[in-house]
Amino acid sequence: MPAEWFHRSCSICEASCGLRILADREKREVLRIEGNPDDPISQGHICPKATALKGVFEDPDRIKRPIRKTEAGEWEEISWTEAYDYAAERIGTLQEKYGNDTLGVYIGNPSGFDVGCLLYNRFILESLRTPRMFSAATMDHFPKLFTSRVLFGKGSILPIPDIDRCDYFLCLGANPIVSQGSLMSAPGIKKKLRAVQDRGGRFVVVDPRRTESADVADEHLFIRPGSDAYFLFSLVNVIFREDLVSLGRLEAFTDGVEEIRILAEEFSPEATASATGIPAETTQRIARELASHPHACVYGRIGTCTVEFGTLASWLIDVVNILLGRYDEPGGMMFPRPATGQHEPGNPMPPIAIGPYRTAARGLPMIDGHLPASAFAEELDPERAGEKRVRALVITCGNPVLSMPAGDQIEKGLESLEFMVAVDIYLNETTRHADLILPTSPQLTFENFDFLCQSTAVRNHVRYGEQVFEPEPEEKRSWEVYLELAARLNNAEPEAFDDISVMQNATRFAGKLGLDVNDVLRELGDERGPMRIVDLQLRCGPYGDHFGKNPDGLNLKKVKAARAAVDLGPLTPRFPDILRTEGRRINLADPLITNDVARLSSRSEDFASPTGLLMIGRRQSRGMNSWLHNLPNLAKGKTRCILLVHPDDAKARGLAHAKRARISSRSGELEVEIEISDEMMPGVVSLPHGFGHAGKGLRLDVAETKQPGVNANALTDAEPLDLPSGTSVANGIPVEVSAL
Repeated sequence: MPAEWFHRSCSICEASCGLRILADREKREVLRIEGNPDDPISQGHICPKATALKGVFEDPDRIKRPIRKTEAGEWEEISWTEAYDYAAERIGTLQEKYGNDTLGVYIGNPSGFDVGCLLYNRFILESLRTPRMFSAATMDHFPKLFTSRVLFGKGSILPIPDIDRCDYFLCLGANPIVSQGSLMSAPGIKKKLRAVQDRGGRFVVVDPRRTESADVADEHLFIRPGSDAYFLFSLVNVIFREDLVSLGRLEAFTDGVEEIRILAEEFSPEATASATGIPAETTQRIARELASHPHACVYGRIGTCTVEFGTLASWLIDVVNILLGRYDEPGGMMFPRPATGQHEPGNPMPPIAIGPYRTAARGLPMIDGHLPASAFAEELDPERAGEKRVRALVITCGNPVLSMPAGDQIEKGLESLEFMVAVDIYLNETTRHADLILPTSPQLTFENFDFLCQSTAVRNHVRYGEQVFEPEPEEKRSWEVYLELAARLNNAEPEAFDDISVMQNATRFAGKLGLDVNDVLRELGDERGPMRIVDLQLRCGPYGDHFGKNPDGLNLKKVKAARAAVDLGPLTPRFPDILRTEGRRINLADPLITNDVARLSSRSEDFASPTGLLMIGRRQSRGMNSWLHNLPNLAKGKTRCILLVHPDDAKARGLAHAKRARISSRSGELEVEIEISDEMMPGVVSLPHGFGHAGKGLRLDVAETKQPGVNANALTDAEPLDLPSGTSVANGIPVEVSAL
């Protein structure tokens, strides 16, 4: 059989670029991966991370069958039946002995790029019956989810830059040229940013580092880490002071504008300049430029979320855009319309649940279903959490030892667990402490659907991913693992859960169209797995064929036949219909957010006079958190886990280029290699996270030998939080650096 071309997307980041993959199925070899030039969304764009699909598939360190730790501490392969029974028995026994909340759960980022995981992990989460839910969200973008939940009624209703029609792009705490857009799925974003400039617009970056994105911007402003809320509030101050407010049609359903004006009075550009490091006249000019460009938008990402005032910064980005009438309008911040119908008009959502469960050690509240990631280490600690500590743990697609605060304390906590099961394909720094590992098959062995990026796309589209290889005989897809484990925990059959899922989706989506649910179920057929649900949602969605009522509409068969993204057109205005708040109104001054303004006001002097250095992270084009470090093709090149230091700071501390130094914080210390660089703001250093691959029991040969680095989260303090959302503070960490 000759080699064949297969079409799917890259499932590493939100850009989800369309790919062509040349593979020999008989030999199970990937011969070539390239960007798909016929894909109307990504238009052939590709970055180095796309090769990870081949790398993971071929990785000899990848776990392919369940493994269980023996009493001697060795690993043995066992059957899937044994593995499911063992997991269910141990979890059940411990919950019966200590209570349901003795079990903790952690969900990592990779789960978001597997449609089977997205649609089926709910069954295992519900079956575990524990409120102790942790995820990567509160180490990343949760403030943005929180502000959308407050302002728009639903966290997944996310404002996305309409970059293709924008004429002024103000970018804070983001490096889209490296990330390809985050909460902004925009393959080939560098060309899109150049296009803004080519049509006479401006691209302005505000960041403590002169990033790859700042290098191509019209203007780059250094800002002190964590002070974004002061800068944004000063923009609001100017907008009111100079009578630049222009809500447009949003005025008819927006409340709280006068309250915002009053709150902004104390944050004039003159008052905030010392906290941000941005001169008052510059802030005034930026506000005027935003108001004078009819298609301007303000965008912020991880640098505005993972800081002490992440919720206020995320909210103020919304406030600036709304006050200037740049929300839900072409060229501003707009809202995608997913083909699977998740953001169609619906009833108001219930109020945000804050505190139905609180952590044992500090009493931190669960917020909208999430516990703070910063509390993870202490909840495992017998001394801090006592008898209410986590005694059993389920981890799926995550490595919290390297990705969460107090990684060394997490390791100690994992060692004290009575049972741990990991759904993962690697023996890494976290899973080596497990008692059982359930591996799922790699991306190329199952069909996929770009579910997540529909809600963050800069242009509406839908894309199906073709299966390249059959799984090996003992390999299981993620949805199969979740169904089987849920069935064991409930003394049920896995097929029953699949049927429940299809019935619930049919009732929800087909019912809205007035279709007969039984007729819909018969037409869908009985093939197990996520694609049956995807087909249902597509056909009932805003572009769907509605099971014959709209014959020209979409169904999965048509999407498959395209062998590329199906372009569904530019973003269009969606307010107020998609709002899920009472009366479909936006309350700009909700106390859940504004109550934190007093704390911001009280901390301005601390930002104006920082002691020591402040540490931030940075994105890299050949990596994604801790996921891809074991792949030879992405490990090439110079060492990347290096501390960037401004020349003035290096001179003051006797630091030399390419030499090692000690970096310390309240939480720990590390030895790092120094790179002296004027791309850093004076007083700020940068160290990437996700490294630190070392220790006994790993099966990560490439990561250990070619890019071990150090674990930046050993320096991350678990105590500070963005209070409204409970998000960890991972940027702006006070540190000191000294020569060795």
